[in-house]
Amino acid sequence: MSDEERRIWPRKACALPLRFRVLVKDVKAAVAAEQDSDPASRQVPVATRSVMEGEVLNLSERGVFFRSKERVSIGTALEMFFTLPRELTGRSPEEIRCNARVVHIRHSGETEGFAGIGARVERFEPIRARSWAN
Repeated sequence: MSDEERRIWPRKACALPLRFRVLVKDVKAAVAAEQDSDPASRQVPVATRSVMEGEVLNLSERGVFFRSKERVSIGTALEMFFTLPRELTGRSPEEIRCNARVVHIRHSGETEGFAGIGARVERFEPIRARSWAN
């Protein structure tokens, strides 16, 4: 049985710009990791205020697969922001915020430093406007 056949929630192929940030419970650890001069010893990839970019390649009610040059680890909690187009909503485009957790990373076939990242969605919610300064 292939991975595609085991999926409960149908995936929709897309190409959507994505902004995301890592949710870090211990902010002091995040700041210390950012200031650490040896990248190999970092335990927390980024602080909660660091905004990263990627591209959603497919999504379902329970998952998002995206590509990014940013490095995250399996188990990392993410806060993600993207706009669902009219073709996926059946109405006007909709700004979405979701919380997700990284469940797999596909390094094979990386091009130009991108990796494929699969995340299990824990919560979707529509948003009105987003200020990236906060």
